[in-house]
This record gives sequence, C-alpha cells and structure tokens, in this order.
Amino acid sequence: MLKAAKSLKTATTQPVKVARAAAHGGGKSDSPARTVCDLAEANAFCEYQGKPHVPVSAAFGAERLHVCRLHGSWDLDRAVEENSDALFRSIRKLPSEDTVAEWDDLTFRFGPRSFLYADKNRIVGFASTPKEAERLVAQFSKTCLKSPAPTGGTFYLIKQGRYDIECETVTLPLATILNAEAFSLHYGSGSAEWHQDFVGKLHQRIHGLSIFEGRPGTGKTFYLRHLMGVLQDSHRFYFIPTSTMGVLSKPEFIGFWADQRRIHDKRKFVVILEDSDAALMTRGSDNREQVSAILNLSDGMLADFLRLQIICTINCSAADIDPALLRPGRLLCHRVFGRLDYPQAARLAESLGRKLPPARDYSLAEVFAGHDTEEIKRPRIGFAAKQKHEK
Repeated sequence: MLKAAKSLKTATTQPVKVARAAAHGGGKSDSPARTVCDLAEANAFCEYQGKPHVPVSAAFGAERLHVCRLHGSWDLDRAVEENSDALFRSIRKLPSEDTVAEWDDLTFRFGPRSFLYADKNRIVGFASTPKEAERLVAQFSKTCLKSPAPTGGTFYLIKQGRYDIECETVTLPLATILNAEAFSLHYGSGSAEWHQDFVGKLHQRIHGLSIFEGRPGTGKTFYLRHLMGVLQDSHRFYFIPTSTMGVLSKPEFIGFWADQRRIHDKRKFVVILEDSDAALMTRGSDNREQVSAILNLSDGMLADFLRLQIICTINCSAADIDPALLRPGRLLCHRVFGRLDYPQAARLAESLGRKLPPARDYSLAEVFAGHDTEEIKRPRIGFAAKQKHEK
C-alpha cells in the first residue's frame, strides 16, 4: 500500500490546468462563484496529450493540481493485488490463443484528491501538492517496479496512429549481441575495428547520416540488431518501416520528436530507415518531401534541436543517391556490406556446425540457411527476352 514519502530524482513534477472555470453573476454577491468543469474532451481511462482523464478532472476541477510522471516497466498484477481497495478504474484484457490476461490503464484513488495512474510503461501521480504527487509515484515505484530481464536491446517501432504518431516497444533476444570472435566471423577481417570506430562516432556526434549499402542478405539488419544491443544503455533506436516513410514529412513528426527529446533528454536517438532506396534517390516528384526531410533532420537547424542520428539501409548503389545526402559533414558513415568469400563463409558455417559446398562466395543469409549459391534458372520474358532473341 502507498504510505511513506520518497524523493524521486528522475520524475517530473508540474502543475496542470485541468478545467475551464466560469464565474457566474456580476458585481458584488454573497454567493460563491461556481466552477464549470468541461469533461467533453477528457478520456475515460487515461490522460491524453497531457490532459488528465475524467476521474482526475472531475475531482480537482479548478482547484490546485500537481502531476508527477515516471517512465519504466511496472508490475500491474502486483499493483492491483496490493491496492485493490483503491482501484478506481481499470481495463482488463482477457487471454486469447497467443496472449495472457493482463491489466491496462489502472487508476487508483487514495483520497478525495489523491490519484495514481499506471500502465505498463509509465506512472502518473495527481495530488494537491507537488510533494504528495511525488510521494505517490515514489512509493508505487518502490513496490511495483519490474526488474528488466537481460535483453539484446530494444527498438521503438514508429507508426501513424489515428490522431498522432505513436511508437511500440520491440525487445530483441540476448543472442543478437555478438562477441568479438563471432563478429569477425560474420563480417570478416577489419570489421571489428570499423565497428568500434562507428560506435565512437555515434557517441561523439549529436546528429548525422549513415548509409549501409549491400545486396539483400549481406547482414545489414543483422548488424543493426547487434548495434542496438551494444548501445542499449546510451541510445534509443527508432525504426520507421518502408510503408510509413511518408511520416518523415508530416508536421506532427517534429512534435513527436520534441516530446521524445523532452522525456529522454539524456539519451542519444538513432532513427533506422530500412530499404530506404526510394527515399534517398535523386529528388523527383515522388520523393522530394522525403529527401528534404532527411536533409533537414540529419544536418540543419532542425538537426541541432532534435539531435538525431539517421541510419539508412539501401540495396542500390550509393551512386544513385541524391548528392546532397553524401555531402561531407552530413554523411557520418558509408559502409558497403559485401558477400563473404568461400573460406570466410566456410569458417562461419563450421562455427554453426554446418558444411557448405564450394562456391565463389556466400551471403550471410545463405550461410545461415545452409543453401548453396547456384542461380535459379528462370525463363526470360519481356525486354530481356526480346534482346536475347534478336541476337
């Protein structure tokens, strides 16, 4: 149960305006002014864009209200068990074939003007004084904070919601982090030294653009997973799918980053754009806005404010990319991920307990799949078939 006061350095405490008050009547009057609290835009179960939800707005009206927030990972089952008498609002998700039952959007009421909201990733205390709001958050954090399990890193999947831009947490397995010997086996001689140099640049530079070039299966994504694990304590990685690339040019995208920067100001941000060939090509009518957005985010006045590192993976050649993106000062790194020669691929396969038939070279994907590189014979059609026939 919540009781003892605690100091919480990582929490943020702030006053919030929650109601639209109107005094009725003019001139002198012995009757007190009435307050009208408009709940039309308040959510029923959770605050939205900094607006308190209905229970909090209704309880405080135009009276003093202070908020304390803390982000983390919370044991909601334990929270309900230990504070069942104070549970005021909740959402219960029942299990299906591939999910378990879980709580969401919990609101606890510990007094007439003492509330705590909790979901899996954040807790928010509401009270009449900053000290009391912080006490609620500190005590809840003490009893219900989850100890994070060892992982291979985390990234945040950016998606366009109905009203704004959202992100979903994706946790990677511990096996995605390679030790030094395995890293050299996967990427060849000299790769470990390049990796250390690149990690150093991501620590030193506040913004910039990196381009990973290579044919499909050469290990670009595999390396990014490793990088996320190596830098999980200092960097936050955000992934933008190819289908959502248009979000780069949306005005609300800047607001999203400003909010993320405010919440996670001590972390460095890395944005991953996979298979971003179309977004990086020489500017045309179909990609002008995306190229301009990447230019502004990677090196410009906006980049100084948002402080984003952008990593793009491409399957095309860097020669096809808009020249402005390759300007010295903007381009932090250009790395070509190639195929492994047979001796290197054979050593990697042996470490995995496999044998490869002799071939000129292998991609990482082919080594892991255990397939040879024999080209699949397909009938030629269209323009290529016509050229062959004319010969």
